[in-house]
Amino acid sequence: MLKNPLKLLNWSVFFQTQIFMLPIMLLFYQSNGLTKGDYFLFQGIFSIAALCFEVPAGYIADWISRKKVLILSYALFLLRLVLWYFLANSQNISFNYWIILIGELLYAASKALFSGIADGYIYDLLKSKGQTTRMLKRYGRMNFFMSAGTAIASLLGAKMYEDFGVMTLIVIEIVFNSIALGMLFFLPDVPSERTESLTTKEKYHDLFKIAKSALTNEKIKYYIGYSAMAVAASMIFVWSFQPLMQVAGIPVALFGVVYFINHAFRALASYMLDKTMKVFTLKALGITIYGLFIVAFFAAIGMLHIKTVWINMAIMTFICFVIASQLTFTLASVSRIHTFVSSSIRSTVLSLNTMVSRLLTGFVLILFKFLLDGVNMQSAFYIYLGLFCLSAYPLIRLLRQPDTKTN
Repeated sequence: MLKNPLKLLNWSVFFQTQIFMLPIMLLFYQSNGLTKGDYFLFQGIFSIAALCFEVPAGYIADWISRKKVLILSYALFLLRLVLWYFLANSQNISFNYWIILIGELLYAASKALFSGIADGYIYDLLKSKGQTTRMLKRYGRMNFFMSAGTAIASLLGAKMYEDFGVMTLIVIEIVFNSIALGMLFFLPDVPSERTESLTTKEKYHDLFKIAKSALTNEKIKYYIGYSAMAVAASMIFVWSFQPLMQVAGIPVALFGVVYFINHAFRALASYMLDKTMKVFTLKALGITIYGLFIVAFFAAIGMLHIKTVWINMAIMTFICFVIASQLTFTLASVSRIHTFVSSSIRSTVLSLNTMVSRLLTGFVLILFKFLLDGVNMQSAFYIYLGLFCLSAYPLIRLLRQPDTKTN
């Protein structure tokens, strides 16, 4: 038995998130004959596909070993890389289109299996040791390793792309993901607490009953709604990084620096999660990130008219900080939800929480495809600013609830 299995989980997450292609993904799309519109469309499809897997994945994890679900998650991501290595970059653009799309769908399934299951695994492992009060810290540590892995890979990815090409990046990712997958086999199993036997029809009825209960629960539904809108706003910025930097004239070599800053901030936000939430209440943090996002949208619009590299890099750094602030709220909100649901349905409810975020993210990213076909990027950001302002409703509703300490 491992003395501290959560450290092994953290390191497996670190290796699995060595995504060297992240800062040059748009360039990878374009090298295969795809457009900026396809880039946003595929990310939107990714989010919609992920949400289709999200609740079933969490529901499955409530019935079988979470460890097995994590292993399947990593295996699907590895399959995506192998598919792209052997079949992408052909002379047939139509073929490339479908190969890249299939890869993104595999990634969506992988993310859906991981989301809501990893935190459930941590919580149940801590519960078995009587240490649930350490959930916020341990969950934050795992997300720190996740963001740190991506940050390091992003910093190196753009330069390595210029020196060695995209295929070398894919090979390196395959190696790191194989190591990460191997680590999971050494984790202890955390058995499901659900042992009763149900028919298939009863299982689906149970699934929708749990979903309805979560979405009508006054203690959590507005946190789910506001967190989802904040996540969608973050994804608008994240997937706009490369198009924004292209328009702003930022050199490709600096793309990796921006992604490093983004994930370094995310890593810091995750690492400091328990300390941050001793200073802020969820309500105060919710108000803060609302104001930060409003400023970020105007900053992004201004960036489209500024050609000075250092100013645009400063704007990108500020946007990265806003995204990290959103992550703090989301992680703390997830930790809070754990205190309001039983262990037997925890993965389902947490996956539902992520599903709502993916639904809104998929909508705004697919919308970006059509906005770019009809209007310019500046107009698109004004439209998104207007849509984000609607998040004031769930924010106001959660502000009216009594404060609850986050564990």
